Amino acid sequence: MAQIQLTKSSIEKVATDTLHQHGLHSIPVDPVALANRLGIKVNNAKFSEPSLAALLSKRGSNVWILLDESGHPHRKRFSIAHELGHHFLHLHTDGEMIDHNADLFRVSEYDSEDMTQERVKEIQANQFAAALLMPEILVRQAWQDRPSISKLARSFQVSEEAMGYRIASLRLD
Repeated sequence: MAQIQLTKSSIEKVATDTLHQHGLHSIPVDPVALANRLGIKVNNAKFSEPSLAALLSKRGSNVWILLDESGHPHRKRFSIAHELGHHFLHLHTDGEMIDHNADLFRVSEYDSEDMTQERVKEIQANQFAAALLMPEILVRQAWQDRPSISKLARSFQVSEEAMGYRIASLRLD
């Protein structure tokens, strides 16, 4: 089966539509509540490999997300949203998506060097996570009221790094 090409705007639309369908119109967005509404179980785990951050697994109608139990709350929120991105964008049949810390927090833009299909999927899942946790319309409104990355990061319950990327991607800086 050919891989469907996803654009940044189509990924934003999937995230926005998901928020609307589930009545999530205020901040901070609760990715655990969304996962639960979708029937996805979210659990903490102690991974044997220290670089593992999260795992999404699908077996028939059973879908679950496992998170590194030692992760910071903001990191866990982003990891859940990232795995939900894989759920909506990539994992359409039984299987698993395993993410390492570097996948979640270092991959933000397309780079012609070393651009594998897996790397593209990680970038897309990051874009989905950003759009889900930091909806464009709400970020734009909040930025007009208080143009401070640190204050917005606290309001949206994300890291300053994630908010900085989002502000830059929306060209608000």
